[in-house]
Amino acid sequence: MKTLLAGSGVLLAVVASPALAQQAGGQGAESESGNVGVGDIVVTANRRSENLQKVPVTVAALGASELEAKGVSDATALNGIVPNLRVNSPFSETQPNFTVRGIGVANEFNPNAQSPIGVYFDEVYQGFRASHGAALFDLERIEVLKGPQGTLYGRNTTGGAINIITRRPELSGANGYLTAGYGNYNRFTMTAAAEATLVEDRLGVRAAVTRLYRDGVIRNVTGRYGAANPYVGNKDYDSIDSWAGRLTVRARPTETLDMTLRGYFSNQKPIGTTGVVVQLSPGGADLSGRTLPGLGERESAATNQGRYRTKSWGVSLKTDWALGAVDLTSVTGYDHGSLNQPFDFDGSPSLIGQWDPNTAKFRSVGQDLHATYEGGGFKLIGGVYYGWQRVDLLNRYFYLGVFNDLAGPGQFNPAGQFFPGLPPTAIDARQQMRQSQSTYAAYLEAEIRLAERVKLTLGGRLTHEKVGLTDFSSLLYDSSRNPALYTYSSSGANSAAPGAPVLTGIVPDVTRKITEPTGRAILSYEVTDSAMLYASYSHGYRSGSFNGQSIVPVPNFVPAEFADALEAGFKARFFDNDLQINGALFYNKYKGQQVQEIQNGAAFLRSLNGRMYGFELDLKALPHPRVRLEASLGYLNTRYDDGQFLAPGDPAATDPRGIALGGNAFPFAPQWTASFSPAFTLAQFDRSSVTLQGDVTYVSRQYFDPFNDRQAAGPLREGQRGYALANASLRYDAEAFSASFWVRNLFDKYYNAYGLNIESFGFDFFTPGAPRTYGVEATIRF
Repeated sequence: MKTLLAGSGVLLAVVASPALAQQAGGQGAESESGNVGVGDIVVTANRRSENLQKVPVTVAALGASELEAKGVSDATALNGIVPNLRVNSPFSETQPNFTVRGIGVANEFNPNAQSPIGVYFDEVYQGFRASHGAALFDLERIEVLKGPQGTLYGRNTTGGAINIITRRPELSGANGYLTAGYGNYNRFTMTAAAEATLVEDRLGVRAAVTRLYRDGVIRNVTGRYGAANPYVGNKDYDSIDSWAGRLTVRARPTETLDMTLRGYFSNQKPIGTTGVVVQLSPGGADLSGRTLPGLGERESAATNQGRYRTKSWGVSLKTDWALGAVDLTSVTGYDHGSLNQPFDFDGSPSLIGQWDPNTAKFRSVGQDLHATYEGGGFKLIGGVYYGWQRVDLLNRYFYLGVFNDLAGPGQFNPAGQFFPGLPPTAIDARQQMRQSQSTYAAYLEAEIRLAERVKLTLGGRLTHEKVGLTDFSSLLYDSSRNPALYTYSSSGANSAAPGAPVLTGIVPDVTRKITEPTGRAILSYEVTDSAMLYASYSHGYRSGSFNGQSIVPVPNFVPAEFADALEAGFKARFFDNDLQINGALFYNKYKGQQVQEIQNGAAFLRSLNGRMYGFELDLKALPHPRVRLEASLGYLNTRYDDGQFLAPGDPAATDPRGIALGGNAFPFAPQWTASFSPAFTLAQFDRSSVTLQGDVTYVSRQYFDPFNDRQAAGPLREGQRGYALANASLRYDAEAFSASFWVRNLFDKYYNAYGLNIESFGFDFFTPGAPRTYGVEATIRF
């Protein structure tokens, strides 16, 4: 709490200096000296175009030039750029999980669950988390909104929203570019875009495509131990292999009607990340007695790891219609996605843990219609939203395969849990389910100017959601891999083995409903033309979900989670726009966080309560015409409430209720995050320049699950200790050409981006972060 008070002292010190703030010029225009300062970014955080410095909410916005300079080509690259934003996943870039101010999917990775951080492509909600790993290219900007989103956006979320805005035709002339690059690990990148105006100021089209390839960064050493991988041979794990494209048509038949139609596709097929495992037995042997002597930090001997295949495509139509004092906007979207992730998580030639297939199919429809009115110191936005989505899962789990050889053919006793005294057999299961979700919402928000410099924003939303589970079953196989028993099955979902008995009998379909009001209130005060104070309260929720990886019990349902957030912040510019400082204090009460609990290899979803508080500071400065500085600092204190327990019966538990979580930090919620990014113009010519830029990011210790150091016996209990990463680039820019040399993770720091407790199988699982990479890139513009 002392740290939070210190942060509030910084806030007060800044905003208590209006004389300094008065020295700044007006936003979005040159000052009297002609200086444009740090520059302005127009955002749509409130569903209308506004100057970022005039929006009384915490928004981090990255424009196209900044994204290019920092090398942001996928979602994982946002790590460290934005304070209190973390991106992690057991599946590397293919399914990124976002955590904002401690709110994220925690250690849960079911593809049917919704993220508490809403992701939008051109205002269309992306419900399929696997599609969040698609390549980011030809963008106008990325906006990161922090805090519950329970008023204006298509879906309610507890942690925030990420808006990815792509470029659209300008309806004037023609332009385009081609970017190509090459780096170590045989990294190849290519992005091209072209735009043509078919009818001046009326009709235009823009096409963009990108290709990204990189060899794996986890060395495949199966041959060292006399084994082979039949899926990928001797190719290394954790590669990148993706294609993506987009076609945008914009039509403005009249001055009051503007329509943008977009179609996109994305195809990813990297060799998956099997992770790096640490055996916990004294001699380093796994459950079959196999040892892997000499296994290095970034090496794996997995024999059943294949390619991850993720495909997605969709279309969207946005229509803006100016009707006098009212602007009407319609956003319609359809998305389709599929996922196949054969996953060998034991990292060895032993048959201990594999998923194959591990598949999901997704489709969704969304429609948002809202009207905006502005006049007489009053702004009003109101609308309705409808969303529908469906996820179909089909998974095959094969755990403890060594038991089948010991038990002999035709035996059935998965993990020894069914028939005490008989030899155990493998847990061999085929699990399927369909989760459907419908959302109906109506929202209204008013911005009222109470005085010349004081504004009050009041917004509310009423949402009704229905989540259904149908076509679900789990079929167990014997040691000869023949169907033996359904542990559960709904009607019509046992077609894989029609004659097999059902342990629980036929289970009826399950439906859960919720109707919930959400909203926010914001009070803002413009201290000067270039300094603002604001305070807000917001309430949001994330919809409930069924457990997507249940083998024995019927998939359990976790109800919606809720967040109530208080925030106070400031935005200010000083010294003729050469210095910009934004900051915020926040306190969140978090109820029903959806987390995953692993018991004896089986996964369950649970709900936990807690709170978090902290502060953020973001600085941009131009101390010299050739020097640009950017820095950020984030502090976060998270804690689970007392009296909460998980994993009853766990050997580490001293209480029959399980392991006590009170006082533990949230997963992926480091106390400190910081970044520093200086850029120096080394040479300035008439129409070109040479720039040297560096990026240093720091992250303090973070844990990988809610247990922190109270459950795991191996290195997972330590989480990931604090570390710093450094990037650098040397760039030449001219009017029609640019080239750069870049390096990321300059000092080749080894760190783990994700960890998973699989100690019931005898090991800890880690996904390491990327090693040092470097390369060259060039762009031709026309």
